[in-house]
Amino acid sequence: MPNNDHTRNVDGLLSHAAAKSEAAARRIDTAIRTLVSQKKAVNFNSVAALASVSKTTLYGNPEYRSRIEHLRLTSATSAKAVVKRTVTDKGKDVILAAKNRRINELEAEVERLSGILQRCYANEYDKY
Repeated sequence: MPNNDHTRNVDGLLSHAAAKSEAAARRIDTAIRTLVSQKKAVNFNSVAALASVSKTTLYGNPEYRSRIEHLRLTSATSAKAVVKRTVTDKGKDVILAAKNRRINELEAEVERLSGILQRCYANEYDKY
């Protein structure tokens, strides 16, 4: 019978796991800082890809999760404010002119195709 009264030596395993966790924490922090400084979207996918960690790691840790959710909300509101543009009357006139030109082109195309279709119907009718 084997003797099971010895203690297991798991100190090395525990220290390695702690070192991996610390390295992942540094990568996550660096990834978040990089995204913020480059004014890119901060979300779980971008942080996970840049930090080379799983999204489960980010969602599972309350500290990372709250930080990313907060940054995601603040970066989304600032991005929307930047995208908002005002169109002047001259700009509207240019847009309308381009649309009117396109409408005229399409109407001419419809007339041309209608003529072709009528000729095809006439040819089919003449066959009988």
